[in-house]
Amino acid sequence: MPKLLPKIQSRVVDQAVFKKLLEEGVEPVLAKIIAARPLPFHEKGALAALNCKLADMDSPFLMKDMQLAAERVLKAILQGEVIGIETDHDCDGQTSHAVLLKGLVEILGHPLDKIQSYIGHRLQEGYGLSEALAKRILANPVRPNLLITADNGSADEPRIALLKQAGIEVIVTDHHAIPAEGVPKSAYACLNPTQEDCQFPDPYIAGCMVAWLLMAAVRRLMVEAKLLEASAPSMLELLDYVAVGTVADCVSMARSINNRVVVQYGLHKINQMQRPCWQALKPLLRNSSVSAEDLGFIVGPLLNSDGRLSDALGSVSFLLSASIQEAGPWAEQLWRHNQARKQIQRGITEQAMRCAEKQVNAGKLSLCIFLEDGHAGVHGISASKIKDAFGRPTVIFSPKLNEPEIITGSARSIDGVNIRKALQDMADKEPDLMLKFGGHKGAAGMTIKQAHFEGFSLAFEQAVKNQVLPEQVGPVLWTDGQLAETYSLDLLQRLNKLLPFGREFEAPLFEAHCKVLSIKAVGQTGSHLQLSLQCVNKQVISAVWFNACESEDSELPVKIADDVHVVFSLSENVFREQRSLQCQIHYLNPIE
Repeated sequence: MPKLLPKIQSRVVDQAVFKKLLEEGVEPVLAKIIAARPLPFHEKGALAALNCKLADMDSPFLMKDMQLAAERVLKAILQGEVIGIETDHDCDGQTSHAVLLKGLVEILGHPLDKIQSYIGHRLQEGYGLSEALAKRILANPVRPNLLITADNGSADEPRIALLKQAGIEVIVTDHHAIPAEGVPKSAYACLNPTQEDCQFPDPYIAGCMVAWLLMAAVRRLMVEAKLLEASAPSMLELLDYVAVGTVADCVSMARSINNRVVVQYGLHKINQMQRPCWQALKPLLRNSSVSAEDLGFIVGPLLNSDGRLSDALGSVSFLLSASIQEAGPWAEQLWRHNQARKQIQRGITEQAMRCAEKQVNAGKLSLCIFLEDGHAGVHGISASKIKDAFGRPTVIFSPKLNEPEIITGSARSIDGVNIRKALQDMADKEPDLMLKFGGHKGAAGMTIKQAHFEGFSLAFEQAVKNQVLPEQVGPVLWTDGQLAETYSLDLLQRLNKLLPFGREFEAPLFEAHCKVLSIKAVGQTGSHLQLSLQCVNKQVISAVWFNACESEDSELPVKIADDVHVVFSLSENVFREQRSLQCQIHYLNPIE
């Protein structure tokens, strides 16, 4: 596939923060990494922000409308009302669904037969609380008295108004940007930390965390009213779900202490392997201990595959499985869906790459691609790959199912371009350009008429130009520079004190100038390379370079004795119970 060589840039180290960290006793190699990332202030110091405790989490009652929402849910429980749960079909929405259902039934004691589950079918019903989904709710012979949304709802006022007219009260729990017209006025309550007048100090949490905070608030009201014993099961039991949704939704792992807490504690819960769903997934995981990387690259994609190709209820059923016998078949189905998703995605990404290359050669700062035979379920993944390859905000469109005159798009953005703001600016200038849009800084979705595609492309290009200059686009690989010390398992162990890594708190990448001592093609197709590299300090390191070649017949991109500039991460390799350090290459280029 065509790909631009990334610009290699070292992260900027905040010298004042670096000095303060050294004064706190943080060793220099860790202090440099921390000071190059936007870690929030903590009164007990930087390491306290990294290794935060459950007590550091913000109170749910700081969120606007939380008291109102929690009291309404409590009323529904006490009066035995039918409660509907409506969530998005991605991993954040699926884990939100599990949190709400398990919280209501197993912890707060609401009867399961008084719960109704709704997840929109991505291809047939669209995103969020769509009109088709609202009509499906209204068509139910027994309608819910109360509907709780999760990971959507902030931009769904027309549908919420429709439900309200039918006597259904709606509580919105969401984390996406509030539209220009404000929160949905017909909602009974709107829980969203991005509201300007919301006192909850952390706008970076995922949708599943907002849903969890609502459940935690209801439990507190029940304990205070002596409707529940203080010793009753806690909502902390559900933080494994929140950890998965938080990592999969790529929210900030730097600016949010809440996110770090739930991921650390949630991983602890997952690794106890008490829940059947995690037991069923264990054979698919790389190591004996589940990491945040596993959640992002294995668990999240498996769960997301169901929502991309179906209605996501399979993923929710998997998460809620009561036994390993029940979870096993669901895990197998998710694996099959993920394999099908990969195959579809490869074809779409290849098509999109060819279109993107033409637009880059034409000098565009943004990439807007329409695929006649695309698949809306995988556009977000493909857009992310195109965005990474060319370093430009990317939107991929395809026709809406059964409505070819309508096209839906998924967008992914780069640092420096707030894609939600770009779309809002476009809508302000041309109100009829989009039928619907929503999202946040780094990702968004939109629906437009196919006839408006060219107009959208031009408007999107201008909105991007309003935020960045031509020299600011293009793929960038951010590194933590060169290390003065020897690469070793001991160094890796010390770096792991910074876990979990994630968005805005990425795992460190290091640069080195090396000489290639040996090359060996590995993998079924011979596309990966195993290299032995000698650094300038004479240390010899073993490195693996995934997808270095198109195939085993391809010409090698590097030769023995070449001097190379390499960017790599450190990992542990275990073979026949022997542990060794392995470097994973992210960039390698011969030095002229």
